[in-house]
Amino acid sequence: MYQWIVFIHIASVLGLLLVHPVTVAFHLKEERDDIRIRELLEVTEAASTLRWVFFGLVILSGVVLGFLGSWWSSAWIWAALVIFVLIGLTMNLYGGRMIDRIADTRDNAEMERLLSRFRPWFLAVTGAGGLLVILFLMLFKPSF
Repeated sequence: MYQWIVFIHIASVLGLLLVHPVTVAFHLKEERDDIRIRELLEVTEAASTLRWVFFGLVILSGVVLGFLGSWWSSAWIWAALVIFVLIGLTMNLYGGRMIDRIADTRDNAEMERLLSRFRPWFLAVTGAGGLLVILFLMLFKPSF
């Protein structure tokens, strides 16, 4: 059963990455056609529910694995959980809010200003870097 939960855990992370709007954010950053911008924003909004489902599955399967493997007394699982939550907060507070502000503006000058300040690389590095650290923790289970 443990291996099946590991499979669900990893598959959920892959699902989360597939529906994540970071790739759209890079296109959004360079786009200046209002219609295309709106279309890109619609894509991110359409995947929102599925993104939260995968996020929840990652957390749930990780917690179940923590109990099945008796890992809760190990520091690495707590570090991984904290990092994952921090990634989620960063994505929501910076990425989500910025995308919402871009979506809500109707003024071209304001949209240009927001797009010029938007930093999708920050989101990509935070997400990918954080997930690599979590992967390291999961595979090597270091004791601190």
